[in-house]
Amino acid sequence: MQPKTGYILAMVGGRDYGASQFNRITHAKRQPGSAFKPFVFLASLDGWTPASILSNEPKTYKIDGKEWRPDNYTPVPETRISMRDALSKSVNRATVDLAMKLGLDPVVKTASDFGFSTPLKPYPSIALGAFEVVPLELARAYCAFAADGVLPHPLSLKDVLDEKGQILERHHMSVQSVTTPGKAFLITSMLRSTVEEGTATSLKDMGIVFPAAGKTGTTDDFKDGWFVGYTPDILALLWVGFDDGASLHVPASTLTLSMWADLMNAIPQHISGASFSVPPDVVVETICKESGQLALTLGCPVTMEEYFLAENKPVELCTIHRGLGPIERV
Repeated sequence: MQPKTGYILAMVGGRDYGASQFNRITHAKRQPGSAFKPFVFLASLDGWTPASILSNEPKTYKIDGKEWRPDNYTPVPETRISMRDALSKSVNRATVDLAMKLGLDPVVKTASDFGFSTPLKPYPSIALGAFEVVPLELARAYCAFAADGVLPHPLSLKDVLDEKGQILERHHMSVQSVTTPGKAFLITSMLRSTVEEGTATSLKDMGIVFPAAGKTGTTDDFKDGWFVGYTPDILALLWVGFDDGASLHVPASTLTLSMWADLMNAIPQHISGASFSVPPDVVVETICKESGQLALTLGCPVTMEEYFLAENKPVELCTIHRGLGPIERV
């Protein structure tokens, strides 16, 4: 799809149309797994930032009287982790921690603004993509991250003509704003970290050298594998799975990343190589990676530049390393 227009350039709804005419892109309902996480993080951006620190400690939650204990797909030794790292490395515990601190109703409200037709309920498992979505609707929702917060209407047919070339019906591009350009950019920035140093980092070895953002998703027992990747020019969603819910036996990244890379490398005419533009409501600050606060010039051992909404940028100097001597800092 073209993120800014909603134009659908190509769609594959199954392996063999002769065997099955069911279009899985437009009609299947599947759990998105971690591909849903960006909407949890988006819901939090009024109070949290990409530098905010989340808990990665094991916790148990009660749902309808039953205990639920989310775990990470791969071990993450840190007990505290930034929002950027939590999303780019797809850390389950930290994502649920964020959703519970924020409240589940705002997560449902934010996701619902993106036009999902399937029901979403305020259960902790929503943070990990437990509720089903339609693939085309998930692709459309991600378009808003690439298009300054503007959600397009998917459009695969522009004109219907008669045998004389006269227009019988014409469809026009339709868009609506669902979030601010700044918030959309922050999500895109964190999803760029997914490609650069997170769960989709292998794309760099597959010829993806242009700026790109995206998110993998794997559901329980490897029933569904997802990757939604995009540039400022084009977005492609991949879902791999079986109609009967049989296991794929491998994580999403094993299957979908190489397919996405093959597709992108085959259509260079649709990729300008341009980077994502920083909107006016976003600023850059140098922070301490450990505390997420403004870095001390000579005090914080590991610093980085981070993006913030202008109205939500950090104002406090690092409280972890402030007042320490040089030996203590080391």
